[in-house]
Amino acid sequence: MEPLHSSDPAHIAGYRILGRLGAGGMGVVLLGRSQGGALVAIKLIRAEYADDAAFRARFRREVSIARQVRNRWAVPVVDADTEAAAPWLATEFVPGPALSDAVGAGTPFPEHSVRALGALLAEALEAVHAAGMVHRDVKPGNVLLALDGPRLIDFGIARALDDTVLTATGTVVGSPGFLSPEQAQGRRIGPPSDIFSLGCVLAYAATGRRPFGSGPVDAMLFRTVYDPPDLDGIPQALLPVVQACVSKDAESRPTAAQIRTQWTRWTQDTAGRGWLPAPVTHLIAARSTQMLSLPDIESTQFAAPRDDADTRPVQPGAPAPGRRRFLTYLAAGGAVVAAGGATAAWLTGVGDDGQTGSDGDRSTGSDGNGDRAKTRPVLGIGLQADLSGAQSARGKAQQQGAQLAVEAHNARSDAPFSLKLTMVDDRGDEARALTAARRFTDDTSVVAVLGATSTQTAGAVLSAYDEAALSVISVTDGDTRHINRVFQCARPNDAMQMVAVSSYLGIHDLDDIALVDNETEYSRQVTRFLSEGLRTGGDRTVLAETLPLDSDDHEARARQMVAKRPGAVVHGGDWQDAARFARALAKTGYRGPKFATQAAHDPRFLREAGAAGDDWLIVSTAVDPSAVRSAGAFGKAFRARFDTAPPLFAAEAYDAVRLIIACVEGLDRKSVSRQDLVPVLRTTTFTGVSKPYAFNKENGWYTGDQGVFLYRVENGQFRFLGTDPAKA
Repeated sequence: MEPLHSSDPAHIAGYRILGRLGAGGMGVVLLGRSQGGALVAIKLIRAEYADDAAFRARFRREVSIARQVRNRWAVPVVDADTEAAAPWLATEFVPGPALSDAVGAGTPFPEHSVRALGALLAEALEAVHAAGMVHRDVKPGNVLLALDGPRLIDFGIARALDDTVLTATGTVVGSPGFLSPEQAQGRRIGPPSDIFSLGCVLAYAATGRRPFGSGPVDAMLFRTVYDPPDLDGIPQALLPVVQACVSKDAESRPTAAQIRTQWTRWTQDTAGRGWLPAPVTHLIAARSTQMLSLPDIESTQFAAPRDDADTRPVQPGAPAPGRRRFLTYLAAGGAVVAAGGATAAWLTGVGDDGQTGSDGDRSTGSDGNGDRAKTRPVLGIGLQADLSGAQSARGKAQQQGAQLAVEAHNARSDAPFSLKLTMVDDRGDEARALTAARRFTDDTSVVAVLGATSTQTAGAVLSAYDEAALSVISVTDGDTRHINRVFQCARPNDAMQMVAVSSYLGIHDLDDIALVDNETEYSRQVTRFLSEGLRTGGDRTVLAETLPLDSDDHEARARQMVAKRPGAVVHGGDWQDAARFARALAKTGYRGPKFATQAAHDPRFLREAGAAGDDWLIVSTAVDPSAVRSAGAFGKAFRARFDTAPPLFAAEAYDAVRLIIACVEGLDRKSVSRQDLVPVLRTTTFTGVSKPYAFNKENGWYTGDQGVFLYRVENGQFRFLGTDPAKA
């Protein structure tokens, strides 16, 4: 890292700038620290490029593309402002060197390191290609090295598979020496082009040489198209895969998934810290130590919420509370974009007819106040949820909670406006989710949306809502990669669930913690952040266990894990995999603490695990309304309306609608635009029936301190324990 120049800013948005990481023709890369303490790399674009409308459009696209790729080995964009005078984007900071620096310093990688590098980069490219993208610039300089694996960066020239931009004949895009023959000839490219580049990167890592030599660009391009690659020195065991990757025939190259599958026998090894050559490991450790010596951001205090449940007054929001250093790792993914321009949506004076729409759309707005209601302006709220798919139980819970809030509001004689709730069933399908989002973005009466139910559907629609400046509030999705300027996460993100687990382990002084990762993105997020937090802040031993979803040896692996005498076990998978593991673990006789996460807080876990699920501690962001006094009136009203106890996430959906009401009433205007609501939602503190709500004004993440709850499984039921790990 270099010192700041006199022309460099001291702050960008909510980030304190600490130094320079690099510079190029289009801008500078700065090291920044967020208000929560997380380090980020900020790419700041030079103002002269920002004045170019075409460039700014491309930069918006870069940000949009980067947000669609969600994989632990692809560095996520955590914040951006594409509309600033000098636009910028921030990514998660990786304190390791680029592969080009490590190998260029005279350190070719041994066989096991190249194999690990190839498998993990293939997995990152698999996510890129699954998102409909081609990276286009896979090279050693775009691969950062961390102790737990590599990170693929810089989607600056990535394009959608069906995009014709920059693919015209005669146009070369990429880095000579690592680009594919089709890139060198300016032909249209697809995922096989990235695979060719990956093969070149692996050859470079294994030998320290570019497989098509160096020198003038024209010469390198000629050799790439016509000459065989120089693969001398590549270990024999790796040669078949590398040769296949750098085939001139794009159709004969393996897919990213095939490479990942072929080279994942070392996976359990790389879940620890031994995949890199010792000199590189030492370099990363030295850089990490340097980062710890950087100045801290002063911590701030979150004002305690009011005791009453009246949520209508709107209060200025407060930044996130300070955390101990090791817990800052758990929040590394939570940041987002600043405000930008969009089409306004306004309250209208049209009465609500309550009619049912097509394709699963339903509207409700009856308030029982007769003609008087027809004179009120009408506020449109959308609900996008899975009402008939795999997660329909949660979707219907949100539907019922939102309906109850709408009906309660419309029955108020002093309500300054009526609510119209329009519900669209996306069935948990990404294509239908995007159609649902367009339904709401095109309806100018809708000023906010509640949804979506699943992580996949939420990720599919955020760009559409962002373009329309339409605020979306999620009470079920906490993926740390889901970030943009309109997203409000009304629950702690997935990684922050682990704060409760960390506290429990500290209170009970437990060490040798077994973290079970089933190789899903969700599981990796929660186990990775907990692992880094425990190792960095608590100096605890972490026993990393990788147990893939398709594994058929749960019992054998559970016995191997128990033989290491873990002080506690934390499973990061979904309800089905957690239940399967619980049955296997029960057969070993293990009696220590056992944790599962939000994904296992599902009645299906209870049924599948059976007696083996008893005594498991479940970390959840959903409250049990029957167990907290603040939700007493809500529970009574819910039973009267739906003739059943409120299910999980019904209270949170009820609160989300009331939060929107509070924000609109706080503006105290005759008309409210979508743009008006975006910043207000982030500067509002709110006492709901489930918990107090507050959001980080920069990124929209939940910052309240009562959003994670513990449950214990007893006799096939989830028993609510509350928020205090000491009582678990």
